[in-house]
Amino acid sequence: MTSTSTPESATGEQPPLAIDSLSTSFVGRDGAATEIVRGVSFTVGRGQTLMLLGESGSGKSVTARSILRLYDKSAQITGSVRFNGVELLDTTEETMRGYRGSELALVPQDPTGALDPLRRIGAQLREVILIHRQEGTKRAADRLALELLDQVGISDPQRVFHSFPHELSGGMRQRAVIAIAISCRPQVLIADEPTTALDVTVQAQILDLIADLRRDTGMAVLMVTHDVGVAADYGDQVAVMYAGRIVESGIAHEVLTHPTEKYTAGLLAAQPRPGIRRGELPTMAGWTCGPDGFPTESVA
Repeated sequence: MTSTSTPESATGEQPPLAIDSLSTSFVGRDGAATEIVRGVSFTVGRGQTLMLLGESGSGKSVTARSILRLYDKSAQITGSVRFNGVELLDTTEETMRGYRGSELALVPQDPTGALDPLRRIGAQLREVILIHRQEGTKRAADRLALELLDQVGISDPQRVFHSFPHELSGGMRQRAVIAIAISCRPQVLIADEPTTALDVTVQAQILDLIADLRRDTGMAVLMVTHDVGVAADYGDQVAVMYAGRIVESGIAHEVLTHPTEKYTAGLLAAQPRPGIRRGELPTMAGWTCGPDGFPTESVA
């Protein structure tokens, strides 16, 4: 497996996000633990985008949510999650709540589910600003909320500020969620399939927006995606996941043009392309597994 190097590691500075041997298991009603994420390691440098790429069920979203410690006690999370050198897995829940939304922000898959349907967008933005940024007054928070809505490319911030989520299009809701996520100027933005269920044109607009924000603010971005094209177009680094493990990682262009692992090569070969008719795409047989259930050998 190739390494995921960053400019920060090269200069000796702490990367904003460093994951080492992260594993997540869930305990069922019978008391048995099932391991979903298995020894994942990567770093995300300041101002960089790392794409966590893989098919559905590979463990990408569980990895992202484990970093933020969003699971209850049924999840057993081990390894290391360091934010600017601070071990997040050792912090109290109160301290972790202070990090979430301020230094570490999440853009979830479903903006409709992330927004409170009974509250206007402006009120939801204001709440985050008052809690984390402590702007002082409601008027100051409202002014900042309008600026944020404008920053994420909403042409009529006043209308959206006073709208309920159901009054907005999917793309507008996603922009509002991004405005909430960046409202406290996070150092790390975790975007979990941020363009799910959006049409192709809006997808490109949202991805361009995140890229522009990363460039303008210098935040580190960890983006979960199953789309090889998105990973190639927007990623500086890529980590390819399968069955809870990272099977290959490195510079996005190098990994996605000259993969060294059979699984990555099979994933790339399975992309739809002009001239290939329905049913003619190559398929992957998967992995052979040892008696413990861990993948031991890829089969292209």
